Amino acid sequence: MAASVRIQAAAKINLHLRVYDRREDGFHDILSLFQAVSLADSIVIRSLKESDTIEIDGEFDCPARETTVYKAVQAYRNATGIRTGLALSVAKRIPAGAGLGGGSSDAAAVLLGLEGLLRGGVSEAETLRLGASIGSDVPFFLSAAAAIVSGRGEKVEAIEARGDFRLIIAFPGFSVSTAAAYSILDRQRRDRGEIADPSPSELAKAYDRDIGLWPFANSFEGVIGAKHPAIPEAKGILLGAGASFAAMSGSGSSVFGVFEGGTGQDEAKGRLEALGCRVYAAAPLARCMALD
Repeated sequence: MAASVRIQAAAKINLHLRVYDRREDGFHDILSLFQAVSLADSIVIRSLKESDTIEIDGEFDCPARETTVYKAVQAYRNATGIRTGLALSVAKRIPAGAGLGGGSSDAAAVLLGLEGLLRGGVSEAETLRLGASIGSDVPFFLSAAAAIVSGRGEKVEAIEARGDFRLIIAFPGFSVSTAAAYSILDRQRRDRGEIADPSPSELAKAYDRDIGLWPFANSFEGVIGAKHPAIPEAKGILLGAGASFAAMSGSGSSVFGVFEGGTGQDEAKGRLEALGCRVYAAAPLARCMALD
């Protein structure tokens, strides 16, 4: 058994996100196009001599035992019965509450890292089940670098990821609660009949088109942007600097711009930083996660 493993937990962006009405179980069906990107948290997992010990070090927006990292450890332990002591160190780069999937990605990384470290014999299907029990987006990070995602997020259809563009991601310095965003959307529902709503097959085909022709949209963007003007302002800066496409990711608050060439990215970075945003340069990934 290895003494430690390191894994990069990649962020994602939603190139397209359509949210449908609330289901009877309280969840919402979605249709989305996810793209994993190079902005990532780094997680190191070490085994300890003391059994039943779980140590988690990192800067989180909640107590360590309420994080998806801890939930993933517990899910893996319950599935395998392995009680080896563990120390997890999480270097966070993905901002919380930004619509970039940082918590879900961390959970996926921990599940994969624990199997790499402890060899508990957890199958791919069981890992997906464990991931879905932690969060709706976790199965994506266990499955693909680009995918059509539907259901409540657990249905993942991998597609071949593109690598011919670069990204500027702007975090405006505040978080958006996913639960609150869904509540606002349910109350207002301004997107009925207005948002582009291609089928899954059309989404996949559109992904391969010229980026300037992408028909993608985000159900949350209008209602969250109306509440937080920095979001449409950041989007305008990205488009004004030459991005071929720009949108809010997930339920916010981050905004990304897709650039096909080398020009405009420095201009966008400077203007966004002047707006008060934290800015990240990133690239699309061809593979979501791998153990170091």
